[in-house]
Amino acid sequence: MVVTTDVSKEGKTIAPPTAEHPVYYVPVFLGYSEKGQVAQHFQRQPPDEPIQRAVVVSLAKRHYLLASREFPPTLTIAIEWGTITPVYVNRSVINAAEIRARVLGSQQDRLGARNAAFRHEMMSLDGWHFLVVSAFAYQRKATPESPDVLLWRAHASTGHWGHFLEETIQPLIAVATPAFGRPTKPGVTWHDKTGIVEIGESTVEETDVKVDRR
Repeated sequence: MVVTTDVSKEGKTIAPPTAEHPVYYVPVFLGYSEKGQVAQHFQRQPPDEPIQRAVVVSLAKRHYLLASREFPPTLTIAIEWGTITPVYVNRSVINAAEIRARVLGSQQDRLGARNAAFRHEMMSLDGWHFLVVSAFAYQRKATPESPDVLLWRAHASTGHWGHFLEETIQPLIAVATPAFGRPTKPGVTWHDKTGIVEIGESTVEETDVKVDRR
């Protein structure tokens, strides 16, 4: 999995929230989208409600809380998820820039020269499941004179080969959580936590088995 967060110039001027000073927001759930070559992942599209709930809980862990009448918003946070796959025309991927933008955001322009070309090529050829969480300065309605101001945008993604989004969306949310609102360079590998199964003392139980000899 790959996680990265872009923080804008305006976002860098705002102190990150704390338990003592949380930030309140209005959520905008953009929901699921499938981009690029149709891969029929929509046939196993995960339900929206568990994803919405999980993202709200994860944001709360970073002290981003839902706004109310008592606590008016200072942010609008947009959440979207889905799948993006390459579109080939004459053996060339024509949506390579869009794929890289989903995976790396503006960080793609800051990769070192040694690995930039390789990463660009690989991320153009692969299909990805993604989660994007974007925070904007709150305003009731954007206008041409007063457009939305992006403060930060977190990207979490994983290759879609071999599994559907419904199998990976909760791990994507988990690895993205520490990166909400924090400048984060590309990188992170998800390791699922394994539980411990305790097995009691084994015993042998004798049973009568009737055999039909006909």
